[in-house]
Amino acid sequence: MQKKDGVVGYIFGEVGITDFKFAVDGHAIRKFDYIFAPHKEGEILAQVMDIKQHSDFKFEDATSLINNEEIPNIKTNLKAYAEVIGFRDKRGLLQSPRTPFNVGTELARANENLIRIVLGLNAAKENGAYIGLLKGHDLEVYLNIDSLVQKHICILAKTGGGKSYACGVLVEELLKNKIPTVIIDTHGEYQSLKKSNNSRKDQKNMAKFGVKKRDYSSQITDFSPMKSRGDMKHLSLSGSNLEAHEILDLLPSKISGPQKGVLYQAIKEIKEYKNIYSIRDIIDTVGRSKSNARWNVIASLESLDSIGVFSESGTSTSDLVKAGKCSTINMKGVPPDVQSVVVARLTKKLFDDRKAGKIPPFLFIVEEAHNYCPERGFGNAVSSDILRTVASEGRKFGMGLCIVSQRPAKVDKNIISQCNTNIILKVTNPNDLKTIVQSVEGLTSQTFREIQRLPIGVALISGASLQMPIMTEIRTRETSHGGKSVEITKGGKKVNYETINVQQTPSVNEQFNQQKEVNQQTSKPQKSVNNPTGKAKNVTRVAHRLGWISESNPDEAIKILTKEAEKMNENVYKYLESLAILGKDYCHDDNPNCIKCSMKDSCRYRTTNGSIIKKGLFRKR
Repeated sequence: MQKKDGVVGYIFGEVGITDFKFAVDGHAIRKFDYIFAPHKEGEILAQVMDIKQHSDFKFEDATSLINNEEIPNIKTNLKAYAEVIGFRDKRGLLQSPRTPFNVGTELARANENLIRIVLGLNAAKENGAYIGLLKGHDLEVYLNIDSLVQKHICILAKTGGGKSYACGVLVEELLKNKIPTVIIDTHGEYQSLKKSNNSRKDQKNMAKFGVKKRDYSSQITDFSPMKSRGDMKHLSLSGSNLEAHEILDLLPSKISGPQKGVLYQAIKEIKEYKNIYSIRDIIDTVGRSKSNARWNVIASLESLDSIGVFSESGTSTSDLVKAGKCSTINMKGVPPDVQSVVVARLTKKLFDDRKAGKIPPFLFIVEEAHNYCPERGFGNAVSSDILRTVASEGRKFGMGLCIVSQRPAKVDKNIISQCNTNIILKVTNPNDLKTIVQSVEGLTSQTFREIQRLPIGVALISGASLQMPIMTEIRTRETSHGGKSVEITKGGKKVNYETINVQQTPSVNEQFNQQKEVNQQTSKPQKSVNNPTGKAKNVTRVAHRLGWISESNPDEAIKILTKEAEKMNENVYKYLESLAILGKDYCHDDNPNCIKCSMKDSCRYRTTNGSIIKKGLFRKR
């Protein structure tokens, strides 16, 4: 029960049910403070949104001061404006009063219990994410982790506004609670989670927030699509058995109807003779098409294959999503077009495997989201469609999405609108502010204006079981912050970079080309037979018995026969199909019906196996 001790003011003037004005008693109240307003319907919580000082000091008095004349004592008083938040009914539901407040009602500073109950800050420490302190109060803010992961998150701020810092705090909390996390780390900032925060300035603030420095090195695994660097593991994508629609989703530019037809036909034909095929196999098959549309298809496929991140199997999603672990996908130095393909393919694989129950529920964090799911009119990215799908359907399957961006206006609005939890730091761009107010529920005109004035380190948080947006001081990080700006001067002195001995390292493009060569070498088809198709077996058996090949491996046999058909200017798949029909109808593995076979006169197998003929193997049927 809230007591009325410590009166801070009295309601006056025209009074409504959603807001009121009050005369401030003393100077103990500040903007954004929470106050208790007694009402016949319940214990009402309100928030101070503005304070103004009134006085009898006039223009003539001001001019007197300019002329060094004395003026009488100045009488001042304070007037404040408050917005009503509401009260909890017996069922625990947030309600608003239906009748106005009484003029002259005494107002008191709200106690911690009332603030927690009405605002919905009751997420237990055991399963809540500690984000920071309620602005103006030493009241810890915990966000419900189930709500965070199940209903998606967006973290928005201008450059240097603290979005990556706030995201780092969130990841620390997820790691404490053993929540699996995968981070698309565009600038390589999250490796710092492996290092404790040794900043003297930050250590002074840690006592205020009740945290201590620590590291999470045992829970972090770093991956990179580029050549493995340091302790980072190499991330590769599966390039085997890509369907036509998957390839179309990965191509940066759209292709025409006839070109799609060539692609679909090529994959249909290759699947008849191979159970496992690569992008290179598709390119070779398309090249044998007689259609003039094949050239653009080949160019698009070559461009896709040249990025160098595809391999025969790819990194397993079970290696990326593990209980209590965080995997960072370090994109630092990776070309933008490659980044988009990696995010598209990786997101789809993670989503498919999560739907199939192959990996546990997890949170997928996408830094610099405007690069991977841009708003229409701000560019195209092959990763946009799958991220929209995850935003709309991921919560049903246990794949949470967190998007982080410095340009909210450039992020797909459909994705932002699907995020129920919003952590908004300082934003000043008019277009970004317009996007935020259109997408975030619960923002009033007053709080909307305050976003532009937020100090660094303070966030407006909505959702995650909160009943209304609240101002929160983001707590100090326990780990080192990897997103600090580079210092151009140090200690007031300019750094002479010309005298620094820089170790010669390959350029980004050189490193990526080196990695591409490694991937191409490791992704070459193996000579061992891996469950060949029935047609491939039939073709191999017929060609071997005719004496055309000595190879019994179906994959190698198909390659040899393909080359021979091309030399003879034959349609490859019609040529192979004729052999496959012979194998199916006559040249059986056991008891072949050679007498009816059209190739019986030139069949080396029939003419050289006399002992078998005597046993009646070639008897007329």
